Amino acid sequence: MHRKVLIILIAVVFSSCTKDQFKAEIPSYIHIESIDLETDSFEGSDSQKLTDAWVTMDGSFLGAFELPCTIPILADGAHEFRVSSGIKANGISATRIIYPFFEICDLYIKDGDTYQASTSNIVNLHKDSMVVLKATTSYKENIAFLFVEDFEDAGAVIESTENSDTSLVKTNIDSLAFEGYSGEIHLDNTNDFFEIMSAEFVPLNGLYNASMLEMNYRCDHSFKLGVAVKSAETGLIDLYESIQINPSEDWNKIYVHTTYQVNLGNSSDEFGIFIGTVKSSSSETASFYFDNIKWLQEQ
Repeated sequence: MHRKVLIILIAVVFSSCTKDQFKAEIPSYIHIESIDLETDSFEGSDSQKLTDAWVTMDGSFLGAFELPCTIPILADGAHEFRVSSGIKANGISATRIIYPFFEICDLYIKDGDTYQASTSNIVNLHKDSMVVLKATTSYKENIAFLFVEDFEDAGAVIESTENSDTSLVKTNIDSLAFEGYSGEIHLDNTNDFFEIMSAEFVPLNGLYNASMLEMNYRCDHSFKLGVAVKSAETGLIDLYESIQINPSEDWNKIYVHTTYQVNLGNSSDEFGIFIGTVKSSSSETASFYFDNIKWLQEQ
């Protein structure tokens, strides 16, 4: 008896449903191929490695999407989008974050073969249709460039220390340099250690403010990078390692957290960056190339 009642109830429920209730809602789509960086002359190269787009629509977070990305959205009509630039902090996939030193992206909507600026980042969505967007960003105004070393000028922002077995030199050979001139270091069994450091140390007013180092590099041997802290009392320099960077056959870009290492100093100290390594005995030689080294701090 109970079974018959259950069957009747199920039949009544399903008979009361219309076909429209089982139809999947048709989404709209936006597509973001990449995020470009625009820089002023004093900000150095526009080289970047922005791996993700963090997207909100009308204030609601849609998610973080690996670039290039096509995002389905269950909405149509005009909506406000905010796209933030995502990176792999310290080059680690598990530490994807919004890069804190870049502005919210400006959006441009593809119209035929050209892109038109989106007013207030408003995008008109159409069901079962795709809107192709170009996203551009820039550095925030409240960011201090502690130094920029692009190896293009005569002066040296970073130089070899007295402890180094070899010197940092410049190269503009197309097959070796990233763009224009790059820094170059070679080690062998006789000269198996290098150390380069900021030529000038700087005081930091916001000691606990976020700081990061950007860098293009290529190498066939791992190396260490960190913060050098010069004591205001003694003039001695302490080195605090931030990361060990693995070899990369091709030019790569990395964003390295340095906030914690800066915090190990005192407000009266001065600060710089160091890079160095001892060549492994298993390698006959080791080569390192650097470019566009920027040290930034939030003000």
